[in-house]
Amino acid sequence: MIHLVIDSISDISPDEAASLGLELLILPVRFGEEEFHEGVDLSRAEFYARLRACTDTLPKTSQITPDQYKKTFRRLTQEEGDEVVCIAGSSKISGCCQSARVARDMLEHPERVIVVDSKIAISGYALLVRMAAAHRPQCKTARELADYVIALRDHQRTYGQADDLRYLVLGGRLNPAIAKAGTALHIKPMLVFEEGEVHQAGLVRGKDKALPWYADKLRQYPPRMDIPMLIAGADCPETVEKTRAYLESLDIALPPIQTMDVGPIVGTYVGPGLISVSWIEA
Repeated sequence: MIHLVIDSISDISPDEAASLGLELLILPVRFGEEEFHEGVDLSRAEFYARLRACTDTLPKTSQITPDQYKKTFRRLTQEEGDEVVCIAGSSKISGCCQSARVARDMLEHPERVIVVDSKIAISGYALLVRMAAAHRPQCKTARELADYVIALRDHQRTYGQADDLRYLVLGGRLNPAIAKAGTALHIKPMLVFEEGEVHQAGLVRGKDKALPWYADKLRQYPPRMDIPMLIAGADCPETVEKTRAYLESLDIALPPIQTMDVGPIVGTYVGPGLISVSWIEA
């Protein structure tokens, strides 16, 4: 059997992970002295309510430890022939990938565990996970499944827009002076995930200007029609639906569009209102 292990940087909820037969390791989030795990003692609605109340500091997050990965890998490979593909959040924004590799190397049979650096987060990571879960029954070995994920990863496109620049400032990802000017002029940064990191890809005035920006990227990098697109939103369902409706109205051939919510780990650093759009380039 091939087991799939992921972490909550993927924004895959505990309920979805269970329905797809995935092993989800949940990164903790701490507000002051209180520590929470999504789906255990904190819902996404409760998280965003607490986040909006933060004024000077963001909550803290921690990576999955090598020991947690080791225990998970050992449990999943107890039976002869069982293998694991662990898809980890981008190694350039989290230590989870390195923790998984350390844990793999401590096993009696490390060859039965393959760690894949997703080089992505948010909807791009979730899209890889969903496709891996769908393709798993067709694979005879973990290597075959890992190669499939890597091939998709190397052709993924993820773009987005942050809404409230305050969270990027508090997280040390945006200069306060730039954020102040941007807020006064209603200018919002367009983001792109490349080589495992988030970069500013442009500036637009207001949310609506982001929509034709996505359309331009879709024309520049047409998506594969056999793999769905994915739109994720951080506690902003109306914006997600508006984005989907706009994209579906374009005179561009697009695959089916799925949607999802952004969870606490990514939400901590981007804040409410973030939108990300992902697809696999043809």
